[in-house]
Amino acid sequence: MAGHQTIKDFILISEFCEVEGPRCVMTIPAILPHLNNNEHFNLDEFLLYIMTTDYQNFPGEKWEEVSDVPCIRTNIIQNFHAILHYFTLKDPQARGGVRPSCIAYVTQNQTKLYRMKSEVLNSLNMSAQIFKNANINWMRSLGQDIGVQENESVANLLDKWKDLIQPAAEIGDQEKKLKPWHMLCPTGVSIVISGLLFVYKIWSRTLEDQILDPKVISSTYDLFTNVNPDDVDFKTVMSQLNGIIL
Repeated sequence: MAGHQTIKDFILISEFCEVEGPRCVMTIPAILPHLNNNEHFNLDEFLLYIMTTDYQNFPGEKWEEVSDVPCIRTNIIQNFHAILHYFTLKDPQARGGVRPSCIAYVTQNQTKLYRMKSEVLNSLNMSAQIFKNANINWMRSLGQDIGVQENESVANLLDKWKDLIQPAAEIGDQEKKLKPWHMLCPTGVSIVISGLLFVYKIWSRTLEDQILDPKVISSTYDLFTNVNPDDVDFKTVMSQLNGIIL
């Protein structure tokens, strides 16, 4: 019976890194002890399935905006389903100048997944737009204006929380290293983590709780207007960025 134990929901942010291949950037919550040694879940296998999807067909160096792709996939691996939002960040040092990325809400309850798909898709989309606008700002800091229009609401959020950014270590021009994923969109990371932690606490409840005590999640960027850097869960997720702690 242990092999059929239901695993708690979680949020996964991943990228396709040209050096490492499919890579987990962070999870919410940060520590997922219920995944350790689980016979039905392998993180590397899961990442391979979701990040080898050719969602953008992106040939060569091309700076116009690539469309996001939201979708739902069931049984990605045995009894693991996900609501996904694929998007792309710009990186001049990456192959093709882009870093394919994905935010996924993962659950074993397929009924629950379809019940809350609209609000989850909306929140994942807003998270991606924050990351992308932060990425535009980062590109401009390098002197590269890619001609993409900023979202005014997101721009206001980024301006409000810009003091949360931690200084990045300088990388010399002679070192042609890819920057860590989160340094491509530094002003957006804290905002998105804080917002997703809030909505995760609502999404991750059991289906029974969802039905008996429905919660309404804001469908606007108000989800991301409060950041508490002293929150324990927030600190733990931020600590993942330099190494996964599953």
